[in-house]
Amino acid sequence: MSSTTEIPGHKPIVAQDAIAEDSSTNRLLDHNQTILQQQFTDKANIANFQPTSSTSSESKRKVYYFAYGSNLSPTQMHLRCEHDPSTSGRPLAIARIDRWRWLICERGYANIIPPKEWRIGRQSDVVFGVLYEMTPEDEYLLDGYEGVDHSAPASQYGNKIPTAIRPREQDNGAYNKWYVPAKVTKWLVTEEGQEEDVTVLVYVDEKRVTVGPPKFEAIKESLELGMPRSWVESVMRKAIPES
Repeated sequence: MSSTTEIPGHKPIVAQDAIAEDSSTNRLLDHNQTILQQQFTDKANIANFQPTSSTSSESKRKVYYFAYGSNLSPTQMHLRCEHDPSTSGRPLAIARIDRWRWLICERGYANIIPPKEWRIGRQSDVVFGVLYEMTPEDEYLLDGYEGVDHSAPASQYGNKIPTAIRPREQDNGAYNKWYVPAKVTKWLVTEEGQEEDVTVLVYVDEKRVTVGPPKFEAIKESLELGMPRSWVESVMRKAIPES
């Protein structure tokens, strides 16, 4: 079964990375302005969690999207980000999220597992990914591909995980949106500030954390961008053997 998301002025898109398991998975709101306002509200809540050390004021005003699965491919991002592919589909940096764990889940798609204190019982180490700066409109489109439930309620676990990091419940969606600290290890668009702390948007499937066979391959492009080969070989290649 596939699900579609409509946005005014754009053709419907099909959720490929995460297709819902029941008919209510993508109960997305019809009015695009409502969704953009929700994005603004959630991002406003992360202000107190923006890193302050060795971070430029320009970086503090942005929340970057951290790709760790098939969206490691700039080619795919250009196709998905129809509103402004030159911005949202341009890889900006290689970054890492410490103490999380990368895997291919039972549905065949990439997922990352949070640290132990954030509900998941298994400890993790590090995940590398590619950063993109998303426009609000392209973020809306990407939400559709990731199967985000825009009608999901506010987080019920604010006493354990700050709502600035995890604003909403996954509810009927396939992936939930988290805003977490990351370390830029290599900027692709500037020679300055090779190491920098930023806040990134990541999509997390909190329900499917069992390892399964892969359904995608985006390793070649990520290596060409500068993803650490040692990490790719020791983590990603174990789940996605070279064909």
